[in-house]
Amino acid sequence: MKAITFDFWSTLMTAGENYAEEVVPRRYEILLAASDEAGVPAGEAEVRDAWNQATRKYNDAWLAGLHMPLEDRVAYAFKLLGIRYDPELVARTARLLSQAARDADVVTLPGAREAIPELARHYKLAVVSDTSVSGGDVIRHYLDRAGLLPYFSAFSFSNETGVVKPNPRAFLAALDQLGLPPAEALHVGDIPRTDVGGAFDTGYPYAVLYTGHKEREGGPEPSARVGDHRQLLRQIELLEAG
Repeated sequence: MKAITFDFWSTLMTAGENYAEEVVPRRYEILLAASDEAGVPAGEAEVRDAWNQATRKYNDAWLAGLHMPLEDRVAYAFKLLGIRYDPELVARTARLLSQAARDADVVTLPGAREAIPELARHYKLAVVSDTSVSGGDVIRHYLDRAGLLPYFSAFSFSNETGVVKPNPRAFLAALDQLGLPPAEALHVGDIPRTDVGGAFDTGYPYAVLYTGHKEREGGPEPSARVGDHRQLLRQIELLEAG
């Protein structure tokens, strides 16, 4: 095995205790300002309802294995608010919404800060992550802020590739950057359906379920489970030994 790919959210890092109270009001302010600019002023309750409906639409697409760009989510919320479609306003609002969480409270999960430098001595590392509002540029910023970015050689984010896990193309986008086939890689993630199932469907021989943040049920069965990234080196040795 020559490479390890990691999911990001709830695997390497997660929203901190103050994340929601920092980010959610900021995003509503952005949407309220956009409605004012469009000449269709809306109240916070209206904006909140429209954004929640747009988020449900995004989640439905994700569960169906489809990527819904943030711009499409903004456009849908605008439609519910009665705002005429303006591609420039949609694009600008989407950028602001994505960047709203850039400096938010995000914490590194157990063992990641210690294990990643050690794992990078033995394997090429990559991130394969679906994105919701904050895109790949913000996630790279989080990794950089935690001192982990230099250890990763490749990235696959759904807002950049246009595909979500478990689609094999999400994994292959990172592996192609590494110049390696799936047969020489292991994936670590927290969702059985997208991380474990997606890795196996792509042709990975191993997929490890990370349980250090929350343990999710469902199939398929992973090759192993770890609650702390410092357990990965030993687990990899055991897996390769058969």
